[in-house]
Formats: sequence, C-alpha cells, structure tokens
Amino acid sequence: MSIFISTGELSGDLYAAKLSSALADVLPDDELWGMCGPLAQGVRREWSNDQLHILGLGRILKSLPALFALRNQLAEAVAERKPRAVIVVDSPDFHIPLLRKIRALGYRGPVVYVCPPTIWAWRSGRAKYLKQYCDLCLPLFQFEEKALEEHQVRSFWCGHPLIEDFEGYQPADTSLCYDPMRIAMLPGSRRSEIRTLLPVLEETALKLSAKGLKPVFSVAPGLDEVSKQMILNNRSGIATTQISGRDLMFSSRMVVGASGTAAVESMMLDRFMVVLYKGTALEWRIYNMLTHTKYVSIPNVLAGRMLFPELLQEKATADNVTDAVERYFEDAAYRHGIHEQIALNKGMMGTPGAVRRWAEVIADLVKK
Repeated sequence: MSIFISTGELSGDLYAAKLSSALADVLPDDELWGMCGPLAQGVRREWSNDQLHILGLGRILKSLPALFALRNQLAEAVAERKPRAVIVVDSPDFHIPLLRKIRALGYRGPVVYVCPPTIWAWRSGRAKYLKQYCDLCLPLFQFEEKALEEHQVRSFWCGHPLIEDFEGYQPADTSLCYDPMRIAMLPGSRRSEIRTLLPVLEETALKLSAKGLKPVFSVAPGLDEVSKQMILNNRSGIATTQISGRDLMFSSRMVVGASGTAAVESMMLDRFMVVLYKGTALEWRIYNMLTHTKYVSIPNVLAGRMLFPELLQEKATADNVTDAVERYFEDAAYRHGIHEQIALNKGMMGTPGAVRRWAEVIADLVKK
C-alpha cells in the first residue's frame, strides 16, 4: 500500500516531510513515494523536482517538452500503481495539469491538494479545476478556506503548520549570535528569482554596509549548485551563510528578500521585512492581468494594510530598499506599530497541530 506525493518547491518539500511523519502514525502501512527534493524526508524520491525550480512564466516555453514528459511519467506511474491517495503540494502551474492527466488516465482514488492555488489573489478560474480534480484542499490560512468554499471547493483549515516551528523558537545553529545591526538578505529559493533579485540585493548590501549595518546573504538549504554559487560568489563580496534562513532571520534585526514563505517566517519571528519581487516584463504583465488582490505578501493580507513594504518590479531598487530600512531604524513610532500588528497577525494563524489533523483527514479519505 502506498501514497503518491508531489512537490515543486523547497517549501513544499518541508511540508511533505512534516506530512510524511504524521501519516506514518495514522497510516503506518503506507509508503510515500513520488517527486520531491532532498529535504522531503520520509518520501521515497523517484523523481527530483529540480527542473521546476528554474521556471518562471516567461521562461516556461522552452521547457515545455521536458515538463510534458515529466507530467506524463508521473501520471502513468500513478495510473499503473494505483496508490491509495494522491497528494500534491503547491506549484499549481505544474500540479493542475498533472492532476488533469492523472484523472484522464482513470485514477479514481482520493486527491488532496496541500497549499492549493491562491485563487483569492489571482487566477480564480483555477477553482473549477480544484473542484473537478480534488477531493480535499488543505489551505494554510482561514481566508483561503473561505475563498475556496465560495467556489464550492471542499476545504479544511485548522491552522498553519509553521505555528509549532516557532513556539519558543531556538536556532538549531548557534554560530551566529543576535546582532541588532545585522540584516538578513534572502535572495529566494528558485534560480530564476535569485538571478533577478541578486543584483538588487548586492547593490543594497553595499549601501547598507556603508551605513554601518551588517547584511548577510542566506544560501538556502536545498538550493541547486548553480544557485548556491551565484550567492556565495556575489559581486558585492558581502558575507554569506549556509545556516537556515530561519536561523539567520532569528539572529538579525530585520530581513530583506524575496516574496514568499520567508515573509510569514519573518512575521513569526517578530522580524520586520522588506519584500521584493522582480520578474520579466511578460511575467509582470500577466500578473497584472490576472491578479485581484491589493497585497502580495501574506502578512500584509492578514493585516489589511502595508505592514511589510512591498517593492515590486521597477520599485525593487537598492535606493527604495535602503529608504525602507532607514525608516524602520529611525522612526520609533513606525517601528512600534509594525510589531504591534505582527502580534495581531500571529493570532490569526490558528492553533497548533495542523499537520497531524491533515494526516487524520487524509486517513479518513483513504479508509473510505
């Protein structure tokens, strides 16, 4: 007996590892296998998700043949082996077509989508595919559950898996002690975003260093070797560390980096963050055509206001980042308001034990 699982991102690998551990308790006879990265402990990795890391909307065309072949391999393996459940995590550009193919090949077992597409933010048309292909969606935030239910998509929310990670947080690596002058610089976890954001962060790091601050670049665990070398050999000569991004954030006064899970982690650590996004002209045009949310960063969505500055596309410049950092350091009232709202946001994250309850509802689906 087995369960198929597929992840496309570093964050998805980490959720897969947590879910694997919880499923081992409630479905001890089922082996997890599928596509993931090296950090997805507990999953037998038969395919690597490396090739998904380099993709952006503007770069996808030349990779379509390889992606189609990968999708077909995964779907055919599911149809042949008939696992007791299929679980996909995040990465909707790959996983929605994968689920379509799996269903087209006749798989009728339960399908669960962990971290489903952000239909509340953009491309709400994806809801019809979730309704058609999935038996259950497991979103990370309560407002996502409400959006899914408005589209008649079956959903279950009980809290965010990160809650337990940050209760009484202590760094696993203590080689960096807290420094109120240190700035954690997070270029991202995908090669495409590292390539576009690193030049901005390099220039920013030089400006911040000239002001007596101490920027340090994070080399995220699980990065491919090309991405690692881009950061380790950054042209600014700024210090780097391969300790976890969380431990670097914990040891720093504030954070500057790529939009994504890091903003939520920064919030959970009570650290202010300047959020950056910079894509190709095509990516940005498509984003503006399809988005219908005021904010891109989850802490801002929870707050209903610009808690963390969002410097997107042409606004993602070293001067703008430096201005945001200076305001945080120099304006005490602004800084106090930031941390008051962070405390309120953390109260919206639900209750501990989310992954265990995910495993229990998946087990209920399997047993039916």
